[in-house]
Amino acid sequence: MKIIKAKHFIIAVSGIMLAMPLSSNAQVDGSTVPAPAPAPVAPVTPVAPAITLQTFYDQLAPYGQWVNYGTYGYVFIPSVAPGFSPYSTAGHWVYNDTYGWMWASDYAWGWAAFHYGRWNYDANYGWFWIPDLNWGPAWVAWRNCEGYYGWAPMPWGVDINVGFASGYGIAAEHWCFVPQEHMCEINLGGFYVARTHNAAFIEHSVIINRMDYDRDHHFGYFKGPDRVEVEKYVNHPVTVVAYDTYRHAPDRKVVVVNNNDVHHDDGGHHDDHKTVVVVQNNGGHDDHSHDAQRQDNHSQDMQRHDDHSQQSMQRTNQAPNHYVQSNELPRRGRR
Repeated sequence: MKIIKAKHFIIAVSGIMLAMPLSSNAQVDGSTVPAPAPAPVAPVTPVAPAITLQTFYDQLAPYGQWVNYGTYGYVFIPSVAPGFSPYSTAGHWVYNDTYGWMWASDYAWGWAAFHYGRWNYDANYGWFWIPDLNWGPAWVAWRNCEGYYGWAPMPWGVDINVGFASGYGIAAEHWCFVPQEHMCEINLGGFYVARTHNAAFIEHSVIINRMDYDRDHHFGYFKGPDRVEVEKYVNHPVTVVAYDTYRHAPDRKVVVVNNNDVHHDDGGHHDDHKTVVVVQNNGGHDDHSHDAQRQDNHSQDMQRHDDHSQQSMQRTNQAPNHYVQSNELPRRGRR
């Protein structure tokens, strides 16, 4: 019989000598036997929190106003300088092999407003963003004419499978055109063609009908110009980026505070961009007795949003901590 000498005890069962599992090397007949290696531990992949409408309400609150706007429910109007235009001001295009051209916004709230939901324009109040839970590389329509690419925000309720011939009913002044050789510029805004020429560009251009379909989430989107074609015009390879950077909110901590407990000299958020302070105004609208009806209206309107009626959306019964009615807004029209 081989006797195993170990640092732990030996158990005798029915005349058979059994050794307990060893935590260190043991000796067998004077030879050292290494202890078994520990089982490898699989790395834990962090899971991003689920996006809900409440995520948008909280994360975007420091950067503008939430407005109760008719049948759309709560919409977001950003605090931006006059002349702001979505998918035009403060941003540029980047490319992903799966989704095509994605808008990389310079705004802290751009991860939400340029990849979820749609933008509409009101002549009295300017651009406003209608939140939704389907992610996309950029909710825009694309055009191509000799020497130029163009794009414009697709309004809420427009089905990308319908309205192709009419250009989806997008106003001429909402299109943005740039010379094809400058498609990949970081400072893209320095190369836009004056919008006064848009009518002529639209007349001599065609819709870029490169659509794709996200089968996991049941919605269609436009991918924009072909990458190989763009590389020919810009005379260098197009850098391919990952889409995850543009899918979720930056790593920020959201803190809800009472309006009486915070000073407003920091603009409502911290300069380190790691903590966002959401100010709850006690003098604002804190009676949510009609929130369910507003959410029902919002849900009904969402059914018009291309393929989104097939999507089971996460909803919230909460409203923004502070919002205003649309008739309380100053009229300021801007594009």
